[in-house]
Amino acid sequence: MNIKKVTLGFALAACISLMSFSCTPSSTAEDDSLYEQNIDILKIKVPANGIDILKVKVPKNG
Repeated sequence: MNIKKVTLGFALAACISLMSFSCTPSSTAEDDSLYEQNIDILKIKVPANGIDILKVKVPKNG
């Protein structure tokens, strides 16, 4: 009888701990905010006559 109570206690503690960990909100949005970089549109300089596509250099690996 004592072993059943101990086993039931461990099972109950494991169930409660699993439920508490699974219900916590994930912080992926907070982690993503570390890597976000804003681009200021006002600092981008575009020539008045537009961009010549033939002069745009694209790296070989990208």
